[in-house]
Amino acid sequence: MDKEQQNKLEQAGRNPFNAPMPGESLTQSPDQKFPWEQPASINKVDDAIKEVFINLTQKDSLIELLNLLNNGQPVDEIAQVIAHRGVTEGKFNPDLMLLLLEPLMYLIIAIAEEYEIDPVIYEGMDNDIIDVEDVDKTISAKKVKEIRKDSVPSSILSRVKDLPSEEELGMEK
Repeated sequence: MDKEQQNKLEQAGRNPFNAPMPGESLTQSPDQKFPWEQPASINKVDDAIKEVFINLTQKDSLIELLNLLNNGQPVDEIAQVIAHRGVTEGKFNPDLMLLLLEPLMYLIIAIAEEYEIDPVIYEGMDNDIIDVEDVDKTISAKKVKEIRKDSVPSSILSRVKDLPSEEELGMEK
């Protein structure tokens, strides 16, 4: 190893030691609070899911979501990222975040089904052991489990049907 040559971090212009010291955030002035240290702006699951729906269905966000779903990104991971982002922005508290995960996953699944995307619900879903009885029930039913209507407000589910088509979004199949 030649110590005169720059390493990869130096070439990228990064210094791994240029980071806050542990506990440094605890020395910050109480007047300068982070967004998650203040009271949440949304306190109800229905209000939070409406806010998330509005943000998800904006053109750029919707295109990014559809690309993630098309690339096989698991729905549970997408929902966790969206919910965590809401907490860090101070929109809702961690308790509401946990209550929001299930309806958020159903909302993402509904959007995927509207655009005829077969979503991956969680990592390793295909590797799970399937009972013969479950396969027979699935084949006889000839369709995947329906979206739980009580998990996502019906007004939001009805708005999923009105989302723009992939052609209107400028996406190619």
